[in-house]
Amino acid sequence: MVKGKEGKGGYGVGSNVISNGVLQFLNYAFPIITLPFVGRVIGTEEFGVINFYSVLVGYFTLFVIYGFDASATRKVPDLENNDAALKIFFVEIQSSKILLLLFAGFIYSIFLFLIPDSIEHYKVAWSTFAVAAGWAIMPNWFVQGIRRMKELVWLNIIPKTFFLILVFLLIRSVNDSYLYPLFISLSTIFSALLSLLYLRIRLKMPMRIIFNRSMLERLWSERLVFLSSLVNNLNQTISIIILASFVSYTQVGIFSLGWRMMNVIQVLISVPILQALFPVLGVQLRSDIKEGTKLLNQSIPLLLVIIAVASGSLWFISPWLIDFFFGSEFIDASGVYQLIAFVPLISVLNHLIGSSFLLNLGYDNDVLRVTIIASIIAIALNLLLISLYGLHGAIISLILTEIILLTLYSVTCKSRGLKFWNINEWKWILVKNYFK
Repeated sequence: MVKGKEGKGGYGVGSNVISNGVLQFLNYAFPIITLPFVGRVIGTEEFGVINFYSVLVGYFTLFVIYGFDASATRKVPDLENNDAALKIFFVEIQSSKILLLLFAGFIYSIFLFLIPDSIEHYKVAWSTFAVAAGWAIMPNWFVQGIRRMKELVWLNIIPKTFFLILVFLLIRSVNDSYLYPLFISLSTIFSALLSLLYLRIRLKMPMRIIFNRSMLERLWSERLVFLSSLVNNLNQTISIIILASFVSYTQVGIFSLGWRMMNVIQVLISVPILQALFPVLGVQLRSDIKEGTKLLNQSIPLLLVIIAVASGSLWFISPWLIDFFFGSEFIDASGVYQLIAFVPLISVLNHLIGSSFLLNLGYDNDVLRVTIIASIIAIALNLLLISLYGLHGAIISLILTEIILLTLYSVTCKSRGLKFWNINEWKWILVKNYFK
């Protein structure tokens, strides 16, 4: 039986929120700490190339993860009292990810043949893809499920710090640009290996790969969660892929830097809290939907306030930050960020309704349908507006897509007779819980 230091179920929500925040920061440490240095060395064009392949590989990484961070994580608490079943489940999920990685590598190699200038950038392309291997073996989904993320922090700090230092030591010219995604990938792989070693030594989890019918059936049964996560990611990132087809890599670099600044708010603030709340909300919603919804709404005001303050602060200082750290060559990126700075507020509501609420209640088909409709609209908007307005078309498309997604989720809840919103109570909850 897997037990944490604070009794069955591991550490509390607060501890896991902090640990998730630290881990998210470590995963984002390369962009935050090294991007200014790398951007100055390689310039806007190569910066755009790296970001293009980063987004492209992101889709394959999501394929490898297959939504297990949601579907498998919510299953783990139900198996904590059955040690044998929990270990079988662990092996099935990890084996599934390895199989998906092999398939992803094959498809990715075909994609590279279809990209006109991929031969010129093959080092960047394959160095970037290596990160998918790290996430294929990464057991974060399991550790999150048993609520022991705190114990993985140091296992991530050591390799990530080592490879971060190598960025500053070894990248000296535009010809070294491939080293940047390579070091990111290697840091992820080493962190994953150390995490697996921890699970083996501390919790006696089996380290083997088994391809069987049960694994294939599980992949089929979880396909909707995967498609939802893939399509949902497509909504925010498709702009970079389409932008590269209409404008130069330099413009892609400008847009992607502004987009990454927006992601800093999401990755370092909203994602850690949402991931820590997910298994707790899942248990509560499935046992008592009324109380689960109440708990969910109690989380919304604080999240929105924190995100608003962080986004607003970054909005004011973004021109100075970009000019100081990246140089005047990237200064237009501050304008991009300032136009999309409020998007994280809409995105967190979309995540709460889609993943924390509807997915936890088993409405996988509804979430998939909504995200597919939103992604079709996003692709259409990007193709039309980018072809007409270039960089500004990508900005408009990103904003409209998030608003449309929020509208569709709200309509879905209403059609299912689900009351997600308790807006009238938010003010009272905020005052009562956070401003005593």
